[in-house]
Parts: sequence; structure tokens; C-alpha cells
Amino acid sequence: MDILLSEHMISILGLIVGGICLYFGAEWIVHGGSHMAHRMGISRLAIGLTIVAFGTSLPELIVSVIAALDNAPSIAIGNVVGSNVANVGLVLGAVTLIFPISYQYSAIKRDIWIYLVSCAFFIGFMWDGTIETYEAAVLLGGLVGYIWMCYKSPHPILSEVDQDRLDAMAKCVLLLLVGIAVLSIGAKVFVDSAVTIAGLLGVPEVAIGMSIVALGTSVPELATSIVAAFKKEHGISIGNIVGSNLFNILSVLGIAGLVKPLTTSTDILLFEVPFMVGFGLVLIPLGIISQPISRISSVLLLAGYGTFIYFLF
Repeated sequence: MDILLSEHMISILGLIVGGICLYFGAEWIVHGGSHMAHRMGISRLAIGLTIVAFGTSLPELIVSVIAALDNAPSIAIGNVVGSNVANVGLVLGAVTLIFPISYQYSAIKRDIWIYLVSCAFFIGFMWDGTIETYEAAVLLGGLVGYIWMCYKSPHPILSEVDQDRLDAMAKCVLLLLVGIAVLSIGAKVFVDSAVTIAGLLGVPEVAIGMSIVALGTSVPELATSIVAAFKKEHGISIGNIVGSNLFNILSVLGIAGLVKPLTTSTDILLFEVPFMVGFGLVLIPLGIISQPISRISSVLLLAGYGTFIYFLF
């Protein structure tokens, strides 16, 4: 009894420590990313779509590469698909339910359509059940092209600030790097503690895998987008979500696929992948309707994610 109580206390402490790491990691990423954007003369949306998105996608990358090395490629692919559904359904739904967020479809349509085209390539590569090494190289090449395009054809800057009030570039980079590291550590501690608590409470293992573990790699996106929305950095918030989904397909599957060809059942093309594409398409009307995003839309996004989880079981 005492041992069980001790494990509960350690896990609860892990949740608290992990939560603190998530908050400060997200805080530093948003602060460093916002100031860096102004220093470089590019939009915060572009920073959210690239640097911040890559940072919050690190857990997906780590999990997928390890899964590929451990001969569990279906975990790598499932992790990406599940995270992309969670990023829009859960993260965007939860953030817009708490804070009013605005974004114009015209400002981000290029990125949404590049994401949808990436989904099409992913579906094509998965048609035979395997992402081969050369196909993974194509995905990774697409990421390089996307990043190059973001900086060659940047999004417009919506506001000007006093340069003297901005942090030095070195400090911005340091904040981003430290924030990404702390965020990744916080996500792992938070998820591991949550899994332990769920196990001690007798929650079925399949339920843990489909809910807490699957959600775990999207925790950094959730934390970063909430902090960004709280600071009224809407560009970083929405850019982080769209950019993370892009990075998940192009970099996570690209790098993991280069490590080892990724194979899984083509059954995911019948349910999970259509859900992922559908949540990508829903970003179009959300950016066209009157802003900020209504709480009705937020509830519908969350309900859609809940439906996805329900049918997975």
C-alpha cells in the first residue's frame, strides 16, 4: 500500500514538474521566436511555421526514429497521423475555446495547400504499405524546399515595433534552443507520469496507448499554442499548428524513413488518413469565416477529435 502510494506521489510530482517545464519551455519559444521574427524582418507566422513548429515536433521525430530503429515502423506512421489529427482537432479546438484567435485564409493558404499536397504524397507513398528510402528522401527534400520558400517569399509583417526594445539575436536563439529542450523534457516527464498514473488506476493498456501516449507528442504544440494565444501572438499559434503538421509528414517520416523503410497496414488509408486530411481541409473554411474563430467552431473541432478517438477503440 505504501509502495503504491509512493508511486502515485512520484507520478503526481512528475505531472507538476512536467507541466512547469511545458509552460516555461513554451514561454521561451514564443518570446524568442517573436523577437527573432522582428529582428530578421520576417513575420511571426513564418517563425511559427518553421522554427517553432520544428521545435514542437521534436517529440514526434524522436519517437518515430526510435520506433523505426526498434522495428516498429507502424508506430512511427501512426504517431504522425494521430498527432496531425490532434494538432487541429484538439490543440486548435482547445486553444480557440480558451482564447479568441484570428487568422486569414489568404495569409496562410499557401502553407495549408502545401500541407494538403504533402498529405497526397504521403497517401501515394503509402498505397503499397511502405514508405521506401527514396520516397522518404522526396519528403525530406520537400521540407528543404518549403523552408527555402518561407524565407525567400515571406509572409507580410503585420506590425512594427521599436527595434531597441527587442532582445539581441543571440538571446533569441538561446531562448529558442533552451525552450525546445525544456519543452521536450517536460513533454516526456508529463506523459510518462500520466501513463504511470493511468496504469496504477487500472486503465486498460490499449486505452493508454490510444489516448495519453498518442496525445503526448502533441503536448508541446498545445502548450506553445496556448502561451502564444495568451500573448496575442496569433501568427505563432496558428503557424505552429500548421507548420507542425507539415514537419510531421515531411521531416519526421522523411528522417525516420531514411533510417529504415516504414511499413504498416494500408487499412489506415480507409479511416485514420482521411480523418487527417479532413482536419487539414477544415482549416480553409475556418480562415474564411468571420474572425475570431467562434467557440461553436472550437467545440466542433473538439467533438471531431473525440469522434476520432472513439472510433479508434
